[in-house]
Amino acid sequence: MSLLVIRLKGASQADGDKIAAEWLAIDESGARQSDVYCGALSEAAALSVGRKVMVLIPGTDALVAEPIVPVKSGAKLAQVVPFALEEQLASDVDALHFAVGKRDERAGVPVVVVSHQQMATWLQSLLDAGLVPDSMHAETAVLPATPNGVTLLIDDSKVYVRRETSPGAVLEIQPLIEALQLALASGDEAREHVTIYVGEDDYERERDLLEGLREFVASLQLRLMPGGALPLLAANAAQSAPVNLLQGKYATKNTLNVSFAPWRYAAALAVVFFVAHLGVKGWQHVKYQRAETHLDAEISAVFQQAMPGAPIPDPLKARKQVESRLMVLRGGGQAGGLMAALSSLGEAMNAAPGTNIEMLSYRDNVTELRVLAPSVDALDKIKQAVVQHGVVAEIQSATPRESKTEARLHLKTPGV
Repeated sequence: MSLLVIRLKGASQADGDKIAAEWLAIDESGARQSDVYCGALSEAAALSVGRKVMVLIPGTDALVAEPIVPVKSGAKLAQVVPFALEEQLASDVDALHFAVGKRDERAGVPVVVVSHQQMATWLQSLLDAGLVPDSMHAETAVLPATPNGVTLLIDDSKVYVRRETSPGAVLEIQPLIEALQLALASGDEAREHVTIYVGEDDYERERDLLEGLREFVASLQLRLMPGGALPLLAANAAQSAPVNLLQGKYATKNTLNVSFAPWRYAAALAVVFFVAHLGVKGWQHVKYQRAETHLDAEISAVFQQAMPGAPIPDPLKARKQVESRLMVLRGGGQAGGLMAALSSLGEAMNAAPGTNIEMLSYRDNVTELRVLAPSVDALDKIKQAVVQHGVVAEIQSATPRESKTEARLHLKTPGV
């Protein structure tokens, strides 16, 4: 997930006491995705679309500490921390916000303390600029650490200092040499390994002073920051787990509403498509109703043709009766009428080979036949075969003719 990291710089007199800031976009690993920009907070809002917003507050407005308390975690920890830091605080405890982080291998618990008034000011300024932070951290809590040594960061007339075994702090002391002396005064006679991060302009201005420190430390690494301190702080914040000030009553509760804002146009478009879909479905419903009405009329017309004189039933029933008649005509149901007689007669003729039909007539389910059969026994077989199909058969006459027998048959099939 891409991040927009905003570093608050305090009020700008040139901008009507509005909070000035600098910002840039990074990925989850801390790699830069944009240049570093400076200006009013409102100018940063455009870069926040589709990104989580991380805010770094000034280290001068926050106390970063690691008090040792008997409680390991839970609600009691938040209650005990203010009393553990009481001697370090100049303000009333009730006026301060205590943000507690997760313990690590060190004995103390990480805590960041800021005033409620300052938190309210920051959050309101961000909201006025169209920004809602997902996390807030003290910039002194995201200083990089030097293994077995001390890290100094020189930026904007301030010296930030962090030792590997202690939390970060910031010194506002001029001239710079006095701030450096105080930062390196660890109380230990052993020389330290020092890493100094400094901007290119500050390095050129203070080159002699910084290079001269090599005589007083165990080792010195000078690392220039072409883009200023923000890329370094942002990358370290993304790769670590600093204390988040947005907890307790400042915990984010409207993440869903905020995340919906970038998608409001897509949501509106989805509503338009949904309404259009309903319109198409309504038009199709009306179209199908008209087609059904037309089909019912055609079914009634076909029913009248198939069954003249019969009362026209409901279209669904008419359809079933027409289908039943078609099944009969195809031999698929219980046979009746002429087709039933011919069907049964066809099978009966197979039982009496050599029999010829010389005349056939049909009326009112009665079929009259004149046949020329090989013998009387053949006629009897025809009769028996027809009867097996539910047709009433009667031999009305049998007369010898040219060594065969001429006979008249009367077949009556059940009514449909």
